[in-house]
Amino acid sequence: MRTSTVTFCVLLLVFSTAGTRSQTPDAQAKFRLAQGFEQSGEFDRALELYRELITREPQNYVFFDGVHRMAMQLKRYDEAIAVIKARLEGLPTDIPLHAMLGTAYYRAGREQEAMEIWDRTITLDPGNVQTYRVVASVLIENRLLDRAADVYRKGRTRSDDPSLFSMELAQLLAATMDYAGATGEYLRWLQQNPAQLGFVQNRMAAFSWKKDGRSAAIATVRTSLDSRPDDLRLYELLGWLYLEGKEFPQAFDIYRQIDQLSRANGVAILGFADRVFRERAYDVAASAYQEALRYQLPSQRLPQARYGAACAAKELQVSVDSSRGLTRPGGRPTSESTTRYAGPLAAFAAIAEEYPRTEYAAKSLYQMAMIQLRQYYDLDQVKQLLEKVLAEPAATPSLHTDVRLRMGEIAVARADTLHAAEAFAAVAATPSATPDQSDEARLHLAELAFFNGRINDAMAMLDSISMNPRHDFANDALSLHVLLEENAALAPGALALYGKAEYLARQRKNSEAIALFQDLVTRFPRVPLVEDALQRVGSLYTDAGMFAEAVVTYDRLLTELREQCRMSDRTLFRKAEVLQFGLQRLPDATAAYERLLVEFPSSVLATEARQRIRVLRGEAL
Repeated sequence: MRTSTVTFCVLLLVFSTAGTRSQTPDAQAKFRLAQGFEQSGEFDRALELYRELITREPQNYVFFDGVHRMAMQLKRYDEAIAVIKARLEGLPTDIPLHAMLGTAYYRAGREQEAMEIWDRTITLDPGNVQTYRVVASVLIENRLLDRAADVYRKGRTRSDDPSLFSMELAQLLAATMDYAGATGEYLRWLQQNPAQLGFVQNRMAAFSWKKDGRSAAIATVRTSLDSRPDDLRLYELLGWLYLEGKEFPQAFDIYRQIDQLSRANGVAILGFADRVFRERAYDVAASAYQEALRYQLPSQRLPQARYGAACAAKELQVSVDSSRGLTRPGGRPTSESTTRYAGPLAAFAAIAEEYPRTEYAAKSLYQMAMIQLRQYYDLDQVKQLLEKVLAEPAATPSLHTDVRLRMGEIAVARADTLHAAEAFAAVAATPSATPDQSDEARLHLAELAFFNGRINDAMAMLDSISMNPRHDFANDALSLHVLLEENAALAPGALALYGKAEYLARQRKNSEAIALFQDLVTRFPRVPLVEDALQRVGSLYTDAGMFAEAVVTYDRLLTELREQCRMSDRTLFRKAEVLQFGLQRLPDATAAYERLLVEFPSSVLATEARQRIRVLRGEAL
């Protein structure tokens, strides 16, 4: 369709040039004047001049087109019909002119006559595929999509080519929400062009994001598989559709078939595992990695599979900890048992030992360091592991940058702000650092400025961050920006005290941090920052396993400070978590979740609260 349009425009340009060259100086002047009137919206005056010109030169296409265009613009359809018919007298088999005549009749409200004209147009040259394209394009222009599809089907039948017009029909059917029909056309095209799977997926993405569109596409592909059970491309398309809908278990079943049909010996399953791991479907990823390892994978793929399996096992445990609601980002786990991460740690250690001087050895050492930092807070062990990463020759520049970021975190935890600032500034200035790494470094520099009471410097640094919402640190950056912006002018003294308390909390000096936060509440009882301070007190008590004290703190927010509390729903939720997971007071936890639903039915936490209530009541999710 696109090729024919370009050809038509080139011909029009040729005719236009030829027509204007043959004009007399007077005709040229009138033509330019008519164009000027048209461009300024004075269509009546432009039509009058185009009429004069075509009277002088009836065969000039440019003048004819001017009259036709202005008549259609002014909805003078009878005049448009007359000028087209006049030109058809000399060109009785001109397909575009006949199609144009049908449009004029249709716009005039004479639909039946228009349909008859378009039908006759096809009979003028029924063996030419361009005839069908011209008529279908005019029908589409008039939003007659179903009739345009019928024209394409007639052309396909006439040519005896089952794949003719597949792409045109697919787009039309998708526009009319016939997603099954559109998928069928894409499958016709794919059967003739099996190497163009990516192209087909790109086109189908226009509707595969919709549940009904995806369901129709899946059903159509499955029907095709009944007659072509060994068609690898159909399985690949079906697997992609399930992945688009986040239906990971179903996709896993399809990738098993793909692996078998392609004789990949687990490599296709390994690729699937990597994909769903990036989608954070860690349970399915873990199963896929384990299944891939049961095949005779190529030797170069083994460390990849083992590393993926270890990462999935680690993330699954992190998810379990998070679901218990008691482990804050960067905080010490409420349980001091080291058994929860023993499996992933052992797996990473084995990879580092068995595949030395490789990228996977370096990445495994880094993962071990992250477990020690985030889960056990063993700073000496973290530092040793990070130094081993730097010593690995296969460690990538990006991994080196991540190590520098973690070294900066260790320096902050040890109250060494000088070396911390040096580490973060080095990352921010590293040309090879990714935008996310640079932004994370700027966030940490802003935090250091905040801890030291340099609020303006902190704000300037936060303003330079792109705030990529896909990364966890972006939420921290946004929260800090809001905190500083709301309190810098209103309560600078309270804000400075808050920064000092937060700095102590980063060093795990929880008792000192809690004392400073409580001092802030006493000294500045009416500032909004009081709520933030007590929220931090509650979370620090929780991280320290002092659950009763945490509940008392949250109750204070919900009673004494209720009028100035902006986050009452979050406070209730955190209290319920402590009651459920910390104190094991399940009836009280249920009551707290229910109170949240009653008092804050529109809260973003309402859905999670309902799920927690169902779990507490023993109901199936």
